[in-house]
Amino acid sequence: MRVFLVGTKNMEAGGLEVLHQFSKCLTDNKIDNFMIYLGDDGINCPTPKAYLKYGVKYVTSYIDAEDSILVLAETQLSGLDLCRKGKIMVWWLSVENYLFSRHRQIIAVNNNIDTYNFKGRSNVIHFAQSYYAKNFVQEILGIRECYDLKDYINEEIMDFAGLYSMAYERKNVCLYNPKKGYENLRPVIEACRTDIEWIPLEGYKPVEVAELMCQSKVYVDFGSHPGKDRIPREAAICGCCVLTNQEGSARWQEDVRIPDKYKIENTGDIEAVLERIYDLMDHYEERREEYSNYRSAIEEERDEFKRDAQAAVLKLEDFLGQAHTKRHLSPDDALNCDASLASLNAAADQLNRIILAARKDGLRNDYSGVINKLLNVDYLIRVMKETIYMEINVLSLSDSEK
Repeated sequence: MRVFLVGTKNMEAGGLEVLHQFSKCLTDNKIDNFMIYLGDDGINCPTPKAYLKYGVKYVTSYIDAEDSILVLAETQLSGLDLCRKGKIMVWWLSVENYLFSRHRQIIAVNNNIDTYNFKGRSNVIHFAQSYYAKNFVQEILGIRECYDLKDYINEEIMDFAGLYSMAYERKNVCLYNPKKGYENLRPVIEACRTDIEWIPLEGYKPVEVAELMCQSKVYVDFGSHPGKDRIPREAAICGCCVLTNQEGSARWQEDVRIPDKYKIENTGDIEAVLERIYDLMDHYEERREEYSNYRSAIEEERDEFKRDAQAAVLKLEDFLGQAHTKRHLSPDDALNCDASLASLNAAADQLNRIILAARKDGLRNDYSGVINKLLNVDYLIRVMKETIYMEINVLSLSDSEK
């Protein structure tokens, strides 16, 4: 079994980070896996800098074969038809991002939520990052088999909170995410008393976010909560009292385990919202204890994710039907494969010779010589890549196609 995970190059977002976390988990479980980055230019490293720590491998394209798994988040479902021989793992990291992307017009026209005909696809298995998403898949799409594969928050923030959540003096600060629900929050901010400072969480590195959270009393999130959002969990683990609306995953106690009184039904009732914020600010030490169950659940998420990932590997192997089956090359395929590998080996030797020659040119201050040789290196790498994928595509053909 080999697994391909589809993401977007050099983009940092909660959904993308969880794909990298899953990749690391697969590697830890000795499952070959590779990231494919949409928009990869083939020159610059497409892995976001913040996610290099997960040690993912990335390749140029998905190889459709009987023992391949293609992992698609709900925002990448246009790639479903790339997989005809292998199996597809659809990982529901959100609901609204599915409903309100390209599907919005289609749904408005024909009232069909299942725009990809999941019920008619026998090669798809579903996993959900939240109880909210799982309920959507089971109750709205009508797909009963949907498995848990939740995530965990940024480890830098978790580690920082473990050391410093009790070390700082708390200030009358309300934190918020300006990218989610600000239009609902702005009237509250404008009407709020002046001794409370509102700080948007934007442009900070993870450790800076953690430090700010460890000094603040309240985090307010009136966004759509399309999945089990990370920032409310990060704020809670750093000691903030979290206030949400009742949208999306925030409706579900399993996803956002804060007392119901801190989930505002009508965010347009500004006086009621402010009353709750003032209470959290003015009685912070007492109210903080009401979030202890939420913090305990967040602390367990990393281990829970590892258990979910291990269970997912077993389900994927079972779904593939390849867990204990090995495919063998025919004699002709073996000879052709050996010839291709011999060609690659010769190119690698030539590559090494050119690089050594470029080093000598560099020591001789031969600027032009180094550039010319590096361009030849680029040419050889491209030829090698073409040879690699040509051979892979031949090997991935089924016997009936040969």
